[in-house]
Amino acid sequence: MVSIQRLPTSIHSPHKPRANKPVQAPVAAEQTVVAKAVAKSVRDPELIQDAHSKIQYDEPEGKNRQALDSYMGVMYQNRKEELSSLVGVDVYV
Repeated sequence: MVSIQRLPTSIHSPHKPRANKPVQAPVAAEQTVVAKAVAKSVRDPELIQDAHSKIQYDEPEGKNRQALDSYMGVMYQNRKEELSSLVGVDVYV
């Protein structure tokens, strides 16, 4: 423990024994309708698989994706050059 000089002694308190307080269980609140529906849907793996099959991504597939990657590469070429000059390594050449 660190003691600071020039402080009144009333600030320093004697060591007090630590008393363990009884742990109280949290009060269980009633579930809302939404919470019940979510809990029910999570239990059903078919609903989860169905939801995953309906996910749509913004990226195209196949040749269209390659074209988009090329376009984005050209679009961010200046940033890549700035980064390589900042780092000093020609990574993106």
